[in-house]
Amino acid sequence: MFLLINVRLVLGIMKAFLKDKKEVAEKTLWFRYKLEKAVDFKPGQIFFITIPKLKYKDDTGNTRHFSIVNSPSENNFIEMATRMTGSGFKETLKELPIGSEVEIGSISGEFTLPEEMKRSLVFIAGGIGITPFMSMLRFIKEEVLPYKVILFFSNKNRQTAPFLEELEKISNENIYFKFIPAMTEDKEWTGETGRIDEEMLRKHLTDLNSYSYFIAGPPLFNQAVREILEKVQVEKDNMKVENFSGYTTMYGIKD
Repeated sequence: MFLLINVRLVLGIMKAFLKDKKEVAEKTLWFRYKLEKAVDFKPGQIFFITIPKLKYKDDTGNTRHFSIVNSPSENNFIEMATRMTGSGFKETLKELPIGSEVEIGSISGEFTLPEEMKRSLVFIAGGIGITPFMSMLRFIKEEVLPYKVILFFSNKNRQTAPFLEELEKISNENIYFKFIPAMTEDKEWTGETGRIDEEMLRKHLTDLNSYSYFIAGPPLFNQAVREILEKVQVEKDNMKVENFSGYTTMYGIKD
């Protein structure tokens, strides 16, 4: 037992317990875990989670990584959100009773807020790619940091857009945050429609080369956005990308 405990500490593995879960968009669930001890992390980072015993078979195993959704100020908890794709892992996760024990592994990632706050940031999220930005925006709000942020958020419709109401609320409260949701298949939507393209970016941004870009979503979504930015000669050093694999989007990824 002593050896097992030491191995867990060396590997950075700890116990966590499911405290709450709910649907935050169509086929998208949010989970909150209480950690056995506080951990330090940066907004935008990812963590690994292991379900000790899967209820349903999954050929890719019982461990996955997800972006952290909550702010680092809540360092006794980790929150995540994910689309439910039907995998054995996610079906087991969906059915876990409150109080269930899981294992939280290493926390890592460079998709984080820059230290320099003077340069305006453009966040571009496709669907579930919004998750790392939620951690960043919550942290900015709590710490009253002077980041200037413009968020483009692409979804099929309001029903599939996670955290939409919270983002609208943050936008109403923070004069330094501009929120631009865009729907591709919502006939009742009165805001931006269609895919995020050069025309949409130019409509809401001034000099496209004067921003730092953070792009998060399924790989083909990210690729499409990068191609737009490269076309207008945004330097690669001014782009950070976080890929979310395995999701269906209007950009052609198969679930």
